[in-house]
Amino acid sequence: MKLDALFSAWLIWFVLGVGLAFLELILPGFIIIFFGIGCLVTAALLLFVPLSLAAQLAVFLAATIISLILLRKWLMRWFKGEATGAAEKEFDDAPIGKRVSVLKTIAPPNPGRIRYRGSEWDAEADALIESGATVEITGYAGSSRQCFTVRPIQ
Repeated sequence: MKLDALFSAWLIWFVLGVGLAFLELILPGFIIIFFGIGCLVTAALLLFVPLSLAAQLAVFLAATIISLILLRKWLMRWFKGEATGAAEKEFDDAPIGKRVSVLKTIAPPNPGRIRYRGSEWDAEADALIESGATVEITGYAGSSRQCFTVRPIQ
């Protein structure tokens, strides 16, 4: 077997493309896969048309850029996943309006503790609220998503 056949240009581009595709699984960023696509397109073209090294590099660059522009947004959605239908309705990330019990007295300006979804959370209020009272969650305290603001239920 000739050494030229073993290391033919299409095979090198193909192995490089598959290697880059597997490398994408290890490295973050979701960019390397498009270089792999460029390599695979170049390898496929070399099976049918002999190209100079300069032409191979031009095909590689063009295929990489075109795949990046046309496929990245679609593939990001596909790999990231999107919830639709019942899954969206079951998930409730907005606790506003939920009634919860106070576990530790809330004495402004110090936060107390409430029980929400089986866990204890920090909570702030404008007025003193004793332990054992039922309160309504009105939102998040400041920019934190770990501390709620609550108000007593009249």
